Amino acid sequence: MLAATLPLAVSAALVLYIRARYRGVRLRSAAPAPLERTPGVKTMSELMGLLKEVPFRTRVPTRLATAGYLLLDAVPAALNSMRATAGLVYPYPDVFEPVVVESQDGTPVCGLLAMQPHVDARPALVVVHGLFGSKNSYGMQQLALKAYYEWGFHVCALDLRNFGDSSRFSEAPTSWGYRESDDVSAAAEYLESMPHVSTVGVCGVSMGAASALLAAGRSKLDRPLSGGVVALNGYADAERELEFVCSTPGLSPDAAGVWLLFRVLLAAKTLLGGPRLFTDLRAYNREVTAQYYELAERDIFARASAVKAVGEVEVPCLIIHAIDDRVVPVDEAYDLLAAAMDNPMVDSLIVPTGGHGLYQMTSPGWFYRVLETFFTYWAEFGPPPGQRAGQSGSESSGTHGNPNN
Repeated sequence: MLAATLPLAVSAALVLYIRARYRGVRLRSAAPAPLERTPGVKTMSELMGLLKEVPFRTRVPTRLATAGYLLLDAVPAALNSMRATAGLVYPYPDVFEPVVVESQDGTPVCGLLAMQPHVDARPALVVVHGLFGSKNSYGMQQLALKAYYEWGFHVCALDLRNFGDSSRFSEAPTSWGYRESDDVSAAAEYLESMPHVSTVGVCGVSMGAASALLAAGRSKLDRPLSGGVVALNGYADAERELEFVCSTPGLSPDAAGVWLLFRVLLAAKTLLGGPRLFTDLRAYNREVTAQYYELAERDIFARASAVKAVGEVEVPCLIIHAIDDRVVPVDEAYDLLAAAMDNPMVDSLIVPTGGHGLYQMTSPGWFYRVLETFFTYWAEFGPPPGQRAGQSGSESSGTHGNPNN
């Protein structure tokens, strides 16, 4: 009874806290102070020098952080399995308005968009979840709220296809980053179309990180991801990662936990909202994903593998990975870096602890400082072209009038 009721009690308490915490909060009206940097062209090497000065400290052990993550997101993950209840837990403040954008293959994807109510142009950040997550995962929500209220960014919290609110509008299944990269690109292009958005950046975790890197591979230097990409614990090879989480775990308790978790989440997702019950991601890929997109399995995996994109990326990309990640091994990050060895726009921070993207719990001070420094470095602040003086950002945003919405 305790195992069943404790996550529910924690989620209910956090819902009340979020509503109270962000009621009437003042926004950051001024642009952040410029970083101490040499004048001239911005470079990844200069930025990495700034990032490496941020001290890395572990406040919470990874195992404890993993238990905390399961406690915080058990209820949202369960509700996210059903279309009728997806996104009910951890609601966003009212300033975040629902938007629907059309992905490049015609699939509608949903998100919540909050625009800064100022007349000057501001950078935008797209927050992207991982497999079996959603924009309403606690970690995704906290990152979105911090970027909006403390960094002064426009923020779009995105639900990739087949998850969260996006699952209500389409039958499109998960494709491990292949078509999800189109979802990320569509959201970035939608934000870029607004006159008071200066630059667009993306922060993605796990499958969301792979999707963001694939989208970055298609983005040119000046659009639409000129604000940079941070990939948290993403994988290089989609097929290898799928085999890793599906393989028989042996005697390792960590591997057994990962194996069981993915089977339970897939079973809940397909039983409550899918075509039929699946417990193996490989079978799901063969019988659902490949059939829906009319591609061979090897083609799905090839198009979902970020290792093929990072070598040609023209926008700044930062890969963050923890050595003790038991879901996506750190070797995936090393393979990404090897593929981008000659690309000056790709760099990394490999840290000793943090598990599978649990930095908000293990090292929150370091994590938020690194992300704010990265996105602020590439951001642009200033008056939008053609906007009349005195016109408010909220009135000129055209959120619901934009033809791409």
